Amino acid sequence: MLVVDGSVLLAWAVQAPASAAAAALPEEETELAAPQSALVEAVEGARRLARLGHVSGEDLARLPGLLAPLLTILAADASLMPQAARLAEEHELALPAALALALAQVRQGRLATLDAKLAQAAEQVLGAERVRLLRA
Repeated sequence: MLVVDGSVLLAWAVQAPASAAAAALPEEETELAAPQSALVEAVEGARRLARLGHVSGEDLARLPGLLAPLLTILAADASLMPQAARLAEEHELALPAALALALAQVRQGRLATLDAKLAQAAEQVLGAERVRLLRA
């Protein structure tokens, strides 16, 4: 299983420097997962881009329906919260990033992200072989 965070979902949805690397993930992996909050995080990122004129309102409205089917598992944040809160504190992560890391840890999966700080923390928690930092 490969867990993705909101940064990967956003790269799937809009043209970004790492979009090509992110777009290859559904083709490479049979089981993709994310915490529920990753969808909110991705749509919020796209909303910020829409305010700047980089994403149309029509595209923004379609995002949740386009992103969710790419995931095999959309895990409930509530069940991950105790572990995520601990990881956020220990590694000085934002809670959405810590939720993705907690999901990867609980499901004994790997993690893909565009967030260098999350990747660094994940290497400490999961081991470098289970972390993929996507770049352009």
